[in-house]
Amino acid sequence: MPFSKSQQLPSSPPQSSLCIRTKTAHLPASADTLTPPVTPIALKSSKEPSRHVNEESLTAESPIDDRGATPEAMLEDSASKPTEQLAWDETTPKLFSGTLSLHEPYGYGAWSTVRRATEISSISASSGPLTPPNSPPRNHVPPPPQSPSRVYAVKRPVRPSAFAVLAHEARILTYLHASTTASNYVVPFYGFLSDSHSLVLGAIPLTLEAHSRTALHSARENLTTRTMFDPILGATPWTSFAKALIRGLAFLHSKHCIHGDIKPANILLSPISDTDFQPLICDFSSSTILLPGSPHPPINPANDAITPAFTAPELLDGYRPGKSASSATFASDVFALGVTLLVAAIGDVPYQGMALQRLTMAREGRPLAFARGGEQGSRVMEGGVVHGVLKGSLEREVGLRVTAEEWMKRVLG
Repeated sequence: MPFSKSQQLPSSPPQSSLCIRTKTAHLPASADTLTPPVTPIALKSSKEPSRHVNEESLTAESPIDDRGATPEAMLEDSASKPTEQLAWDETTPKLFSGTLSLHEPYGYGAWSTVRRATEISSISASSGPLTPPNSPPRNHVPPPPQSPSRVYAVKRPVRPSAFAVLAHEARILTYLHASTTASNYVVPFYGFLSDSHSLVLGAIPLTLEAHSRTALHSARENLTTRTMFDPILGATPWTSFAKALIRGLAFLHSKHCIHGDIKPANILLSPISDTDFQPLICDFSSSTILLPGSPHPPINPANDAITPAFTAPELLDGYRPGKSASSATFASDVFALGVTLLVAAIGDVPYQGMALQRLTMAREGRPLAFARGGEQGSRVMEGGVVHGVLKGSLEREVGLRVTAEEWMKRVLG
């Protein structure tokens, strides 16, 4: 994993996987009350919360208000704030409590890696080698081995500058999942590991990006005059994905959440059957909450991690690789989802050539026109199913672009 020496976690015992144990209790106030294997560590500052890491586990402690507000100050200010503002201001990351064993990576991102993890039962996690005087009697029958009860995906930072990004993502996911309908649109979120700055998410390894590439390969091999005008996923599956994702984006925007990095790689496909999937939006590291009355989206350091091919043209004006892009907006989210659905229809980004050429084409804000000039152009011709669904979402001028709510009402009827 791409950790520097300063970022590496404490070495784990010689096991086949790394074990993470979490709890919410604070450390004892006195070192005299500590017993092995926990050992006290010196605090860096009296203002800094205590954090303990031993060789076997990472311990998540109680949530900390990183905005510096005392409970008294928050109560005094609450009376003058609208309900939506209060809901966001009072949101702190939900903490995960349990024992996880980390395994192979699912994938890598600009700020993090995602690894498969399994939950270990409390019995097997706490049991250790028996020593006198606790040796079992002769007729003792050992309990059967405990198998992992659930599989998760653990998103871990790759460098210290990502700590705040992932903590903010955990807060946004906590806020979104306070809604009972969030699970229909958003990746499952089980909690935050504060000591390792990691997120515990639902394990859904298939992305829309990978699914579209597989479909493109199949479409090339089975091209006929009957199928050449349909999306590579098929007209019915593609339309189903489109409707679900448009509803999902409308849900995010109804919660005042700007995603900021919608693309096929950030759409997970949760299997419903062998051939049917539920698309779920993931990776909220670039997301912001823009409540009514706020003039501009808050600055997010993850703006550096944009994907130009899926970025609205108004955000690319003046953008150069290695530079921060302008802050995402609700309108840019709509454009990004439009390009995402376009890619799901043709199997690849509509811009071809070298990186600078692709960036120049993306700035023009005409992805549908470029797609029609490409290999799979027949699938997105005017009057077809794809054109009908995407109408209004890929307008270059922000004022002409539909909102997510308008888009949902038009597509769903």
